[in-house]
Amino acid sequence: MVQGRSRQAFKTWLSQRPKDWRDGIEVVAMDGFTGFKTATTEELPDAVTVMDPFHVVRLAGDALDRCRRRIQQIIHGHRGRKDDPLYRARRTLHTGADLLTDKQKDRLLALFAADEHVQVEATWAIYQQMIAAYREPGRTRGRALMVKLIESLSHGVPAALSELITLGRTLKQRGDDVLAYFDRPGTSNGPTEAINGDSSTSAARHSDSATSPTTSPDHCSSPAASDPDYTLDCEEPLWPGPCRQARWGGRGIRSQRHAGGVSRLRDAKHR
Repeated sequence: MVQGRSRQAFKTWLSQRPKDWRDGIEVVAMDGFTGFKTATTEELPDAVTVMDPFHVVRLAGDALDRCRRRIQQIIHGHRGRKDDPLYRARRTLHTGADLLTDKQKDRLLALFAADEHVQVEATWAIYQQMIAAYREPGRTRGRALMVKLIESLSHGVPAALSELITLGRTLKQRGDDVLAYFDRPGTSNGPTEAINGDSSTSAARHSDSATSPTTSPDHCSSPAASDPDYTLDCEEPLWPGPCRQARWGGRGIRSQRHAGGVSRLRDAKHR
């Protein structure tokens, strides 16, 4: 394992490998850290860089969480609590549409029936489209779906959907790496992540400060891991940065259930 998460650390390690070893590398799977991308391009110019699907989907999932929390603040003026609809649905929102139970579908239908949640619905729709692209059995069709998704987020996204604008900017910048997966299905840096996880766990076991002094050990056990409808009886942490007070302009705007995205919402707004 290479110590340090920086462009220079990775670049130095690569430069120290034998030339025939470097020349034999064809594909490099990575997360979204640009330092890895830069080091790979400099030291392995002939290798194809692939952004791991887990990390791509996580970008969309993080955008969904930030949107949900922002709208939660706008509507209720406080962080999520167990009786707040958005907070209660936080895990259901991250479930693939094709895996939703009837109970979860009803929860989302009730959530999206409120005009005040329309921004969350739009962001959720993009998240689901991304999952659908990766789950598409045909590589050509899956790639086309991802291309369409990236293009839809590259321009014309309503200013209120700040999380999708940021996501679109990232996907456009790393588009080649995202799409490269469909030419090399199965590419993943999962084994490396597993090694990192094992090393972190081992280090934590031997550390006196493995548990944050501000975190109760009781919170480390998670009933939510096995129950998607489990809801904590406490507030969730607030996301970094100031709360943007942007609201979606217009009422009665809906995207199609379990499908659609920004373009449908934008078209509906101007009708």
